[in-house]
Amino acid sequence: MAIVPFAISVRLLEISASGVLLQSNQPAKVGSRGRLSLTLEGQPFSAEVEVRRVSTDADQPGLRLGVSFVNATAELEQMIDRFVQSSPPQRSRL
Repeated sequence: MAIVPFAISVRLLEISASGVLLQSNQPAKVGSRGRLSLTLEGQPFSAEVEVRRVSTDADQPGLRLGVSFVNATAELEQMIDRFVQSSPPQRSRL
């Protein structure tokens, strides 16, 4: 769930130390800020985020929201790095 400035349901598509790519059926405005809360490897994760990009994808329904972390802490970055390194690589679709 992301709060931008109200709660919307999102699906996490990609994550890195700088931000996440989300999929949502509900719109969000570029520049909106909110709090992204989820669980990574059984650990609660919460960070302030800012919407940087909103786009559509012909292959997937809904909107794609590119959001960046605002004032990410070293602990947050380490948690993401551990999660990314332990996740199997994803295959590209042709």
